[in-house]
Amino acid sequence: MRKYSATIIWTIVLCLLYFMNVSKVLPSFCLFKLLGFKSCFGCGIGHSIYYTLHFNFRQSFQEHILGIPATICIVYNIFEPIYNQTKTIKHEPTANAHDATRLAT
Repeated sequence: MRKYSATIIWTIVLCLLYFMNVSKVLPSFCLFKLLGFKSCFGCGIGHSIYYTLHFNFRQSFQEHILGIPATICIVYNIFEPIYNQTKTIKHEPTANAHDATRLAT
């Protein structure tokens, strides 16, 4: 279970972003905005990922230039551990075959 904790967290994050309500103006949790700056390098990335997940790429690009690449990276981080686990299961030798070759030498 610990092996898939990042996969579970990223899946939950994408689900929350998919169902996010972008029409409401909610309070910002951005540290830079709380300190008085107008924006920071991450402002708009959540909305951009939302629009990417809904295949509205033009609006996604307008919200934040890195929204599409960020979504691709998150999806990759979700499926990469699962793919590697199935790959190692298929190619992993059985314990009995390994022990037999060790005993023969």
